[in-house]
Amino acid sequence: MYRLHAWFLRRPGIGDGAWAMGLFLLGWWAAAGRPGPFGPPQLGCLAVGCAFAVLMLVRRRHPGLAVLGGIALGFGQLAAGAGPGLLQVGCLVLARWASCFGSPRVALAACAGALAVGPLAVARGLADGSLGSFSAGQLLLVTVTYPVPFLLCWAWGLWSRARRAELAALADRAATARAELAREAVRTRMAEELHDVITHDLTAMTVQAGGAQYVLPVNPRLAGEAVHGIGDQGRRVLTELARLERVLSP
Repeated sequence: MYRLHAWFLRRPGIGDGAWAMGLFLLGWWAAAGRPGPFGPPQLGCLAVGCAFAVLMLVRRRHPGLAVLGGIALGFGQLAAGAGPGLLQVGCLVLARWASCFGSPRVALAACAGALAVGPLAVARGLADGSLGSFSAGQLLLVTVTYPVPFLLCWAWGLWSRARRAELAALADRAATARAELAREAVRTRMAEELHDVITHDLTAMTVQAGGAQYVLPVNPRLAGEAVHGIGDQGRRVLTELARLERVLSP
């Protein structure tokens, strides 16, 4: 499941296309469920479904326009007297997407639109008489509960945003750790190579010192050359030790 989710995240166009197709089909289904011959109500359902489909396709390039368009469509459905229906899934998707991927201004606009749904729905119900028999407490309950699904989707988007930021931070830390491990591996390899070189030079110095001690009574000139070679190798060992110190230093 995680791999499938990661695959979709790497290909956002596929997810947007799937949402667009699904919302268009919801509009077609809502139009088919309307009683009577094909007319303005059915055409309105198809238009809303097509509009939501377009918003799904352009929401990444024009996030502010997509969120404002979703708010306008939601308010338009309320103004037209449409009750809660499947087409409002588009508003739920946009509310979650705005808080998850949109800028702070876009996220605040989506939250303000969600909060305004309740009062507008109650005002519409009072205007057409569908909520005329409700008491003040019931009207307050409708005002409070109507925007709850939108606010939950909006809060879900905020949680997803925080989760994505946390995962991104963990990925950065993992990349930094991998780079540090790679540097440590290089330093270890260089230290091993320098250790082998220093060991070889010290062994040669030991052999030359023993040879010089052996030939000194017989051939002092040859012993002097061996001692001179020991000095050269000692300076080379000091140079290699300095390199080793620079390699091992943090």
